Amino acid sequence: MKDFSFNALFNEAKKIRKNLASSASKGVSAVVNEKKIISDQLSAEKRLDICNQCPHLEKKMGRCDICGCFVSLKVKLDFETCPAGKW
Repeated sequence: MKDFSFNALFNEAKKIRKNLASSASKGVSAVVNEKKIISDQLSAEKRLDICNQCPHLEKKMGRCDICGCFVSLKVKLDFETCPAGKW
């Protein structure tokens, strides 16, 4: 069972904040550089399949334990990458 102490929740919030800021920055960079924003369906499905096999996926919440992102959303962002280097 996960630790739900204040410190654990605070550390989780810091992790999510850091990765959300990084994602926003990468998204803005993609827009400015006229890069693709949304992945095609096949690429997103392949990424999600990889995530679903990963031990870092918190299956109950659908979140990556490394970065804190909701993988069902992250896999659809073409400019995003797996924090474990799997895609």
